Amino acid sequence: MFSALLTLTRKTTEEDNLYSSPGLTGLQEKVSSLKHESWPETPLVGEFVVFDTETTGLNCKKGDEIISFGAVRVSKGEITSHFYELVNPFRPIPEQATQITGITDEMVAGCPDILQVLDKFLEFQAATPLIAHNAAFDLGFINIKLRKYCGSRLKAPTIDTFILSHLLFPLAECHSLDCLAKAYGISTVGRHTSLGDAIITAHVFAAMAEDLATRGINTTHDLARYLQYKKLV
Repeated sequence: MFSALLTLTRKTTEEDNLYSSPGLTGLQEKVSSLKHESWPETPLVGEFVVFDTETTGLNCKKGDEIISFGAVRVSKGEITSHFYELVNPFRPIPEQATQITGITDEMVAGCPDILQVLDKFLEFQAATPLIAHNAAFDLGFINIKLRKYCGSRLKAPTIDTFILSHLLFPLAECHSLDCLAKAYGISTVGRHTSLGDAIITAHVFAAMAEDLATRGINTTHDLARYLQYKKLV
């Protein structure tokens, strides 16, 4: 009973903090403006925002939370700017998560909440198409908050390098970010940090775009049609 009451207390504390978050109003406006965004036809060597999150665990539906958010803006395959924020999850970070990410309770104690960080991220993104590795995981954590506090999910066009890996390496047994980095000879310095993983993913995608170009796939529309043809989306 005590643990159940403690869980309820933590949930209430988190909700109280997020409903009064300084980032909530701006975030609601940004999410609302994205409702009718359509997939633009963008060159695969054009401008994208590559993002990643680190979390307390793997299940956003069972109380796990984002503890850091990293992103890079890329243009013509080159990184032009960075975004990085630690996030206060309003719950203890499990030791296993700390061992993987290096993030401790003390590091996030005075940091902004997830709604403030998402508000800043959407400002950084500026409606640019997104890229992530295993995007469904990160978007699951993001959208569970946006649905609850903003009434909608993030609908920005997103390319998933995990899905592209199945397209480009259909016989491979491994489609992890580590395996892709190894396949393309990309350094994994900063692995398991949100900014580090965003940088690695950006380099992986740049290499993938070169491979896709050899197949005549040069734009987001080309890619969407080919993924549909291969029944990968």
